[in-house]
Amino acid sequence: MQLLFNRDQISASVFSLVPLRIGSGVNFTLHASLELDAEEEALLQKYNLTKAPLVISDPIDDLKQSFRPALLLGFVIFVIISLTGAFGTAMTLGIMVTLAMTIVYFKTLREQIIVSELMAGGRKFRCDSIIALIQKEAYLEYICGYLRQVLESAKHWHDREAISIPPLKKEEAKQAVLQRLGI
Repeated sequence: MQLLFNRDQISASVFSLVPLRIGSGVNFTLHASLELDAEEEALLQKYNLTKAPLVISDPIDDLKQSFRPALLLGFVIFVIISLTGAFGTAMTLGIMVTLAMTIVYFKTLREQIIVSELMAGGRKFRCDSIIALIQKEAYLEYICGYLRQVLESAKHWHDREAISIPPLKKEEAKQAVLQRLGI
């Protein structure tokens, strides 16, 4: 398994829709993808791990984070178009822009990472600073290391394993049972 990174730097203009920003600066993007050998891909398919999340985030929180800037953008569109006197058109366009940009922001800002996203062409992450980019790289290395260990364990899931459990001394056994019962 190899984790591949491509880094890019984009100079932000005075105004940027994704993420909604006013002012200039630099945005960094990190493209991460996984390169697997045939055995690793077979294990992922066999145990249906391609749909497994590497990072779990609350989709409601991600949606809230995405909705706020989209609502602001929808409101700006509403105000600009309503100044022309077309209230119904302004309301419709404001709602449509809000919904469309919520989807765009959700895809850009969400934290959840699924194994298949890194396999199928990779995933692009937006970073506000070089420090955030380095942190994201380190975090991705860590979670992919975790995935690697899961795949190593998966190689032996169908093996029979005998684990010897030694008996405890009489007093230790009594204490273990009482502790388990909360006494």
